[in-house]
Amino acid sequence: MRLKTTTLFVLSLIAWLNATAQQTVNMKFGKPTKEELQMTTYADDSSAAAVVLCRLTDVNFTIQQNGYLVDYHEKIRIKILKPEGVRWANMTIPYYKTDKDKNKLKVSKFSLMTGDVNGNFLQSGSFVDNAMGDFGEESVEDLKVVAYNLEGSKTKKSTLKKKDVVKEQLNDEEYQLRFTAPDVKVGTVIECEYTVHSDLFYMIHDWYAQCEIPVVYAKLYMDVPCYLIYHMEEQGIQRLNCQCITGSMNYKLESDPLAAPVNVRTNRYTCVGRNLKGIARDVNVWNVNDYYAGIIMELKSFSLPNTMMMDCVKSWEQVDQLLLDDEDLGKPLSHHSPLRQEIADAKMTEIASLKERTEAVCQLVASRVKWNGKYALWPRSTEETLKEGSGSNADINMLLIQSLKDAGLDASPIVLRSRDKGLLPHNFPSLRKLTTFIVTVENGSSPIYVDASMGGKTNLLPATLLVERARLLQKGKKSHWVNLRHVTSATRR
Repeated sequence: MRLKTTTLFVLSLIAWLNATAQQTVNMKFGKPTKEELQMTTYADDSSAAAVVLCRLTDVNFTIQQNGYLVDYHEKIRIKILKPEGVRWANMTIPYYKTDKDKNKLKVSKFSLMTGDVNGNFLQSGSFVDNAMGDFGEESVEDLKVVAYNLEGSKTKKSTLKKKDVVKEQLNDEEYQLRFTAPDVKVGTVIECEYTVHSDLFYMIHDWYAQCEIPVVYAKLYMDVPCYLIYHMEEQGIQRLNCQCITGSMNYKLESDPLAAPVNVRTNRYTCVGRNLKGIARDVNVWNVNDYYAGIIMELKSFSLPNTMMMDCVKSWEQVDQLLLDDEDLGKPLSHHSPLRQEIADAKMTEIASLKERTEAVCQLVASRVKWNGKYALWPRSTEETLKEGSGSNADINMLLIQSLKDAGLDASPIVLRSRDKGLLPHNFPSLRKLTTFIVTVENGSSPIYVDASMGGKTNLLPATLLVERARLLQKGKKSHWVNLRHVTSATRR
């Protein structure tokens, strides 16, 4: 009996040791283990061409007198297992940068629109402007990329050189650093470390633990001052292990450098993903991020030291009102079209059929302005668009709405997030996630839908705009959700 008991204990101990070994992760960067260097396959997925062995993301905040700085410290270790996995040596680091003089921070500023005790939004020149200060950019710092190869009994290190890092501008506000880790082949362990230094505390990065290849271990750690409260939404097929505990941090007021540090309570969030499956990109999936295990966040409320807490936008109805009151999107909806005289001369208001009248106006606009291939949310002035002869879908759609109204039609914008950019959050409102808008014309039980990208055609939308949740904005009426999935698609995927 004693022998059986001893045997059972030994077997249990071995099982525990094996389980513990599988849970052990090398979190020390700068020296891969012998096991990592000698690894040839990933046990949980023998078909994997590469695997993320460890990813650590630490997000830290610095309190300032008129705002906050955010540092995203990123570390990632990747093992190359097969020839097709070598492409993971090609890396990009996205970051955001804008010029306030060109008014590129509209969405960011709206993110900080707050209400007083009566629910009225605070306007320009208020506490909101102080919180924004001169902020508006991010920078990538302390980039370090090393490739480790086992050659015999020795480990060879190859380090990325600064001259091999390329800075690219993707649009007015989005940039990226692009580079390739050196000397990467089957068997290589790549380590990449960097920090994104950000002024944009109101635009916290979404974090995805999962990617195209398996991930053994991923961890997000955030130490957030109690002055900042964020909506958080977990998403993905596989779930993360998330928890929040109370912590503290010290900060010193810039205005009084001789004063003693002030201790502030913090919320410390930890989200961990283990043994996450790789989810390959698929032409039939618009945005694979929607299926990755991850965390998306949006600023809920905030304050500065020694000020009262202020709520940010709390409902989609408030988002509606912000958009309708906006100088670039909402206010021009009531303006006359620069094509007003041409519409009158063509006697379009006399066309009895609302559908035929809509088509006539759309064809007129399409003959005067061409789509430049870009989707946008914020339009420029319709006079400028007409003079230029081309524009984004937002530019031309605003001209369409004004022209349709001058033709006696009830036209309104429908704001949405295009499918290639991902889904809108389900648990909280988000103006920042909206990316564009289309046009709808009231026509009884059969509303007419139009987008400038379709060259004047009605009830035909590009597939990327056929979303299930889009927001119809109406002045003087209640805005509401509409489903665009039933509209005819211009392309099929």
